[in-house]
Amino acid sequence: MTDKAVNMRKDLAFRRMGEELFVVDAASARLHELNGTAAVIWECLAAGQDEDGIVAALTGKFEVGRDAARADSRDFIKELIDCGLLKKTA
Repeated sequence: MTDKAVNMRKDLAFRRMGEELFVVDAASARLHELNGTAAVIWECLAAGQDEDGIVAALTGKFEVGRDAARADSRDFIKELIDCGLLKKTA
């Protein structure tokens, strides 16, 4: 699953606080707390970056190889879809 096949919901609010990022889903009255790695992926998605951009951001910020960064980002995007914060477009 790549980020090209997903859209971020327009009704979500998010804010970075230090290394963490908080996502507010008012529709379900839920607050999601993302760690540093997840926050980087979220911000890349919010900025419209493709999978290569996400991988570059992760490898630039953390000591992780490209393959691991790609696998981690795909896994996290799937989690975001599963919890309803992203929608599949294809």
